[in-house]
Amino acid sequence: MLTDLYARRGLIRAFAQRDFATRYRSSVIGWGWSLLQPLAMLVIFGAVFTLVFRVQAPLLGNGSGTASYVAFLFTGIVTWNLFSSTITLSMSQLKSNGELLKKVQFPAWAPILGASVVQLMQVVLELIVLIVMFVWLRNVGWTWILAIPVLVGMYLFAQGVGLVLSILNARFGDVAYIIGVALSALYFITPVLYPLSLVEEQGSWLAWVVKVNPVSWYVQAMHDVMYSLTSPVWWELVALLVGGFVVFLAGLAIFERTSEDIGELL
Repeated sequence: MLTDLYARRGLIRAFAQRDFATRYRSSVIGWGWSLLQPLAMLVIFGAVFTLVFRVQAPLLGNGSGTASYVAFLFTGIVTWNLFSSTITLSMSQLKSNGELLKKVQFPAWAPILGASVVQLMQVVLELIVLIVMFVWLRNVGWTWILAIPVLVGMYLFAQGVGLVLSILNARFGDVAYIIGVALSALYFITPVLYPLSLVEEQGSWLAWVVKVNPVSWYVQAMHDVMYSLTSPVWWELVALLVGGFVVFLAGLAIFERTSEDIGELL
Protein backbone atom coordinates (compact mmCIF):
# COMPACT_ATOMS: atom_id res chain seq x y z
CA MET A 1 0.00 0.00 0.00
CA LEU A 2 2.72 2.45 0.95
CA THR A 3 4.65 1.73 -2.24
CA ASP A 4 1.51 2.49 -4.23
CA LEU A 5 1.10 5.78 -2.37
CA TYR A 6 4.68 6.72 -3.21
CA ALA A 7 4.28 5.70 -6.85
CA ARG A 8 1.14 7.84 -7.14
CA ARG A 9 2.59 10.87 -5.34
CA GLY A 10 2.42 12.90 -8.55
CA LEU A 11 -1.32 12.26 -8.80
CA ILE A 12 -1.82 13.27 -5.18
CA ARG A 13 0.19 16.43 -5.84
CA ALA A 14 -1.98 17.24 -8.86
CA PHE A 15 -5.17 16.99 -6.81
CA ALA A 16 -3.57 19.09 -4.08
CA GLN A 17 -2.65 21.80 -6.58
CA ARG A 18 -6.18 21.79 -7.99
CA ASP A 19 -7.71 22.08 -4.53
CA PHE A 20 -5.25 24.82 -3.58
CA ALA A 21 -6.15 26.85 -6.67
CA THR A 22 -9.92 26.50 -6.28
CA ARG A 23 -10.51 26.56 -2.53
CA TYR A 24 -10.79 30.35 -2.16
CA ARG A 25 -10.93 31.28 -5.85
CA SER A 26 -14.06 33.45 -5.60
CA SER A 27 -13.12 34.97 -2.24
CA VAL A 28 -11.79 38.52 -1.84
CA ILE A 29 -9.30 37.77 0.93
CA GLY A 30 -8.58 34.21 -0.22
CA TRP A 31 -6.48 32.19 2.17
CA GLY A 32 -6.99 34.84 4.82
CA TRP A 33 -10.18 32.93 5.70
CA SER A 34 -8.04 29.99 6.80
CA LEU A 35 -6.83 32.16 9.68
CA LEU A 36 -9.90 34.31 10.26
CA GLN A 37 -12.14 31.35 11.05
CA PRO A 38 -10.01 29.87 13.87
CA LEU A 39 -9.22 33.35 15.18
CA ALA A 40 -12.95 34.14 15.32
CA MET A 41 -13.51 30.92 17.27
CA LEU A 42 -10.67 31.95 19.57
CA VAL A 43 -12.25 35.35 20.31
CA ILE A 44 -15.77 33.97 20.85
CA PHE A 45 -14.87 30.97 23.00
CA GLY A 46 -12.17 32.93 24.80
CA ALA A 47 -14.65 35.61 25.83
CA VAL A 48 -17.39 33.15 26.83
CA PHE A 49 -15.24 30.77 28.84
CA THR A 50 -13.17 33.42 30.62
CA LEU A 51 -15.86 36.03 31.30
CA VAL A 52 -18.91 33.81 31.74
CA PHE A 53 -17.69 30.40 32.89
CA ARG A 54 -14.51 31.73 34.52
CA VAL A 55 -12.34 28.85 33.27
CA GLN A 56 -8.75 29.17 34.49
CA ALA A 57 -5.91 27.99 32.28
CA PRO A 58 -2.88 26.27 33.80
CA LEU A 59 0.27 28.30 34.40
CA LEU A 60 2.55 28.84 31.43
CA GLY A 61 5.62 26.67 31.36
CA ASN A 62 8.08 29.59 31.31
CA GLY A 63 8.11 29.91 35.09
CA SER A 64 6.60 33.39 35.07
CA GLY A 65 3.73 32.34 37.30
CA THR A 66 1.19 33.63 34.78
CA ALA A 67 -1.44 31.92 32.66
CA SER A 68 -2.97 32.67 29.27
CA TYR A 69 -6.34 31.12 28.47
CA VAL A 70 -6.16 32.48 24.92
CA ALA A 71 -2.86 30.69 24.24
CA PHE A 72 -4.14 27.54 25.93
CA LEU A 73 -7.33 27.62 23.87
CA PHE A 74 -5.62 28.28 20.56
CA THR A 75 -3.23 25.36 21.14
CA GLY A 76 -6.24 23.09 21.44
CA ILE A 77 -8.01 24.67 18.47
CA VAL A 78 -5.04 24.11 16.15
CA THR A 79 -4.90 20.43 17.11
CA TRP A 80 -8.67 19.96 16.92
CA ASN A 81 -8.92 21.68 13.54
CA LEU A 82 -6.36 19.27 12.12
CA PHE A 83 -8.53 16.35 13.22
CA SER A 84 -12.00 17.67 12.33
CA SER A 85 -11.11 19.33 9.02
CA THR A 86 -9.24 16.24 7.79
CA ILE A 87 -12.26 14.06 8.48
CA THR A 88 -14.77 16.54 7.03
CA LEU A 89 -12.77 17.06 3.84
CA SER A 90 -12.16 13.33 3.39
CA MET A 91 -15.87 12.54 3.55
CA SER A 92 -16.77 15.00 0.80
CA GLN A 93 -14.09 14.20 -1.76
CA LEU A 94 -15.55 11.08 -3.33
CA LYS A 95 -18.88 12.74 -4.08
CA SER A 96 -17.28 15.96 -5.31
CA ASN A 97 -15.05 13.94 -7.67
CA GLY A 98 -17.78 11.50 -8.68
CA GLU A 99 -17.95 12.44 -12.34
CA LEU A 100 -14.18 12.20 -12.72
CA LEU A 101 -14.10 8.80 -11.01
CA LYS A 102 -16.72 7.54 -13.46
CA LYS A 103 -14.75 8.64 -16.52
CA VAL A 104 -11.11 8.05 -15.54
CA GLN A 105 -9.61 5.10 -13.71
CA PHE A 106 -7.35 6.11 -10.83
CA PRO A 107 -7.10 5.32 -7.10
CA ALA A 108 -10.11 6.85 -5.37
CA TRP A 109 -7.96 7.82 -2.39
CA ALA A 110 -5.92 10.26 -4.51
CA PRO A 111 -8.33 13.25 -4.32
CA ILE A 112 -8.86 12.57 -0.60
CA LEU A 113 -5.15 12.69 0.20
CA GLY A 114 -4.65 15.63 -2.16
CA ALA A 115 -7.26 17.70 -0.32
CA SER A 116 -5.67 16.72 2.99
CA VAL A 117 -2.29 18.03 1.83
CA VAL A 118 -3.86 21.46 1.28
CA GLN A 119 -5.49 21.25 4.70
CA LEU A 120 -2.07 20.60 6.23
CA MET A 121 -0.93 23.92 4.76
CA GLN A 122 -3.71 25.66 6.68
CA VAL A 123 -2.61 23.94 9.88
CA VAL A 124 0.94 25.17 9.28
CA LEU A 125 -0.38 28.75 9.02
CA GLU A 126 -2.30 28.34 12.27
CA LEU A 127 0.78 26.86 13.93
CA ILE A 128 2.85 29.87 12.87
CA VAL A 129 0.32 32.19 14.53
CA LEU A 130 0.46 30.01 17.66
CA ILE A 131 4.26 30.18 17.75
CA VAL A 132 4.20 33.97 17.38
CA MET A 133 1.72 34.12 20.27
CA PHE A 134 3.98 32.06 22.52
CA VAL A 135 7.06 34.07 21.55
CA TRP A 136 5.15 37.22 22.53
CA LEU A 137 4.38 35.58 25.88
CA ARG A 138 8.02 34.46 26.19
CA ASN A 139 6.85 30.89 26.56
CA VAL A 140 9.53 29.18 24.48
CA GLY A 141 11.15 25.80 25.04
CA TRP A 142 12.88 22.88 23.37
CA THR A 143 9.73 20.78 23.83
CA TRP A 144 8.20 22.59 20.85
CA ILE A 145 10.02 20.16 18.57
CA LEU A 146 7.91 17.35 20.07
CA ALA A 147 4.83 18.94 18.53
CA ILE A 148 5.92 17.46 15.19
CA PRO A 149 5.31 13.78 16.07
CA VAL A 150 2.14 14.74 17.93
CA LEU A 151 0.66 16.57 14.92
CA VAL A 152 1.84 13.91 12.46
CA GLY A 153 0.22 11.23 14.60
CA MET A 154 -2.97 13.30 14.82
CA TYR A 155 -3.08 13.71 11.04
CA LEU A 156 -2.49 10.01 10.36
CA PHE A 157 -5.17 9.05 12.87
CA ALA A 158 -7.69 11.48 11.37
CA GLN A 159 -6.84 10.47 7.81
CA GLY A 160 -7.33 6.79 8.56
CA VAL A 161 -10.74 7.49 10.08
CA GLY A 162 -11.57 9.87 7.22
CA LEU A 163 -10.84 7.25 4.55
CA VAL A 164 -13.30 4.83 6.11
CA LEU A 165 -15.95 7.51 6.59
CA SER A 166 -15.57 8.66 2.98
CA ILE A 167 -16.62 5.21 1.76
CA LEU A 168 -19.53 5.09 4.19
CA ASN A 169 -20.63 8.57 3.11
CA ALA A 170 -20.53 7.53 -0.55
CA ARG A 171 -22.78 4.54 0.21
CA PHE A 172 -25.07 6.12 2.81
CA GLY A 173 -25.99 9.79 2.47
CA ASP A 174 -26.86 10.17 6.15
CA VAL A 175 -23.29 9.57 7.30
CA ALA A 176 -22.14 13.17 6.74
CA TYR A 177 -24.94 14.51 8.94
CA ILE A 178 -24.33 11.93 11.67
CA ILE A 179 -20.61 12.68 11.73
CA GLY A 180 -21.32 16.41 11.84
CA VAL A 181 -23.33 15.92 15.04
CA ALA A 182 -20.73 13.50 16.42
CA LEU A 183 -17.89 15.95 15.84
CA SER A 184 -19.82 18.70 17.63
CA ALA A 185 -20.29 16.43 20.65
CA LEU A 186 -16.70 15.19 20.50
CA TYR A 187 -15.44 18.78 20.58
CA PHE A 188 -16.90 19.29 24.05
CA ILE A 189 -15.53 16.03 25.47
CA THR A 190 -12.04 16.90 24.26
CA PRO A 191 -9.94 19.24 26.49
CA VAL A 192 -9.84 22.09 24.00
CA LEU A 193 -11.95 24.63 25.91
CA TYR A 194 -10.89 23.53 29.38
CA PRO A 195 -7.83 21.92 31.00
CA LEU A 196 -7.98 18.19 31.63
CA SER A 197 -7.42 18.85 35.34
CA LEU A 198 -10.82 20.57 35.51
CA VAL A 199 -12.72 17.36 34.75
CA GLU A 200 -10.28 15.22 36.74
CA GLU A 201 -11.20 17.20 39.85
CA GLN A 202 -14.85 16.22 39.38
CA GLY A 203 -14.05 12.52 39.57
CA SER A 204 -17.18 11.68 37.58
CA TRP A 205 -17.94 9.47 34.59
CA LEU A 206 -17.35 12.51 32.38
CA ALA A 207 -13.69 12.55 33.36
CA TRP A 208 -13.42 8.91 32.28
CA VAL A 209 -15.08 9.68 28.92
CA VAL A 210 -12.68 12.56 28.26
CA LYS A 211 -9.65 10.45 29.16
CA VAL A 212 -10.54 7.51 26.89
CA ASN A 213 -11.24 9.82 23.96
CA PRO A 214 -8.25 9.31 21.58
CA VAL A 215 -8.41 12.91 20.35
CA SER A 216 -7.89 14.04 23.96
CA TRP A 217 -4.52 12.27 23.99
CA TYR A 218 -3.23 14.35 21.09
CA VAL A 219 -4.71 17.63 22.35
CA GLN A 220 -3.29 17.08 25.84
CA ALA A 221 0.12 16.23 24.37
CA MET A 222 0.09 19.51 22.42
CA HIS A 223 -0.82 21.42 25.56
CA ASP A 224 2.09 19.74 27.33
CA VAL A 225 4.78 20.44 24.73
CA MET A 226 3.64 23.87 23.50
CA TYR A 227 1.93 25.51 26.49
CA SER A 228 3.31 23.83 29.62
CA LEU A 229 6.74 23.19 28.04
CA THR A 230 6.85 19.71 29.55
CA SER A 231 7.87 16.55 27.78
CA PRO A 232 5.51 13.58 27.90
CA VAL A 233 6.98 10.16 28.66
CA TRP A 234 8.82 8.96 25.56
CA TRP A 235 6.59 5.94 25.07
CA GLU A 236 3.50 8.16 25.02
CA LEU A 237 4.89 10.08 22.03
CA VAL A 238 5.80 6.83 20.31
CA ALA A 239 2.30 5.47 21.00
CA LEU A 240 0.65 8.59 19.54
CA LEU A 241 2.74 8.40 16.39
CA VAL A 242 2.61 4.63 15.89
CA GLY A 243 -1.06 4.50 16.85
CA GLY A 244 -1.89 7.13 14.25
CA PHE A 245 0.12 5.25 11.63
CA VAL A 246 -1.66 1.97 12.40
CA VAL A 247 -5.09 3.64 12.12
CA PHE A 248 -4.02 5.18 8.79
CA LEU A 249 -2.90 1.83 7.39
CA ALA A 250 -6.08 0.16 8.61
CA GLY A 251 -8.22 2.91 7.09
CA LEU A 252 -6.37 2.69 3.77
CA ALA A 253 -6.70 -1.10 3.68
CA ILE A 254 -10.44 -0.91 4.37
CA PHE A 255 -10.81 1.82 1.75
CA GLU A 256 -9.05 -0.19 -0.96
CA ARG A 257 -11.12 -3.29 -0.25
CA THR A 258 -14.45 -1.47 -0.32
CA SER A 259 -13.89 1.12 -3.08
CA GLU A 260 -13.71 -1.16 -6.11
CA ASP A 261 -17.25 -0.29 -7.20
CA ILE A 262 -17.14 3.32 -6.01
CA GLY A 263 -17.63 4.71 -9.54
CA GLU A 264 -20.99 2.96 -9.77
CA LEU A 265 -22.17 4.43 -6.47
CA LEU A 266 -21.43 8.07 -7.28
